[in-house]
Amino acid sequence: MNYSPTSLSYNINWKIKNDPVYRIFDNKKWLDNFFEKGELMISCFTNFKNYDDEMQGDKTEGNGIIGGVSEDGEHHEYVIYDSGSNAYIMSTTMELNEKVISDFNGVCAIKINFPTLFGLEISKKLPFVNSGVEGKCDYLDFKGEILKKNDLRNKKFQELDFKSKSYLQNQTIIKELTRDRELFSKDKKYEHQNEYRLAWFSKYNVENSIVVECPEAIGHCEKIIF
Repeated sequence: MNYSPTSLSYNINWKIKNDPVYRIFDNKKWLDNFFEKGELMISCFTNFKNYDDEMQGDKTEGNGIIGGVSEDGEHHEYVIYDSGSNAYIMSTTMELNEKVISDFNGVCAIKINFPTLFGLEISKKLPFVNSGVEGKCDYLDFKGEILKKNDLRNKKFQELDFKSKSYLQNQTIIKELTRDRELFSKDKKYEHQNEYRLAWFSKYNVENSIVVECPEAIGHCEKIIF
């Protein structure tokens, strides 16, 4: 990333320290397909919600709760919302341990040395993608946030149109308030998975997995055989 503090100053080269993450497979052919031609399946929340195995899927993915208090402090309001319906998702782990390998019946993995560069390459192969986000998941007892009265964001929360239920306006405000945190919120029972998630946002809803071929991403990765 390069930027200039002023129009007359020299550019500053700024880098971000990335730790490797791991994409686990239950069949070596998926690993071979990636390293031979860059073939990789990218999933979505719809699939995660439909998995029978609760350690591989999560029916609450993308669900969020946000609440706030009225100016007079007498009323509390809450919004339950769904997010990530337009996102392609790839789950990885920051740590290869016996339990997470067992959860996914792992026999091998891609070690992704530079997740950000990897994600940018994959984004070029996904349809209608115009933005993305990555980061480690948060493991919580309560997958929501209650804003306090003196929180500046609480004033923004009060702009939500509860009476007429203006969907577009409400969604825009909620996105400003949450900054996509709900995409990384998981129940405590998944904490051992140490998930690091990449999400690519499309202009349209995403309801199925997609297989892409991205040989450009191979250079950021190594093979791991268990």
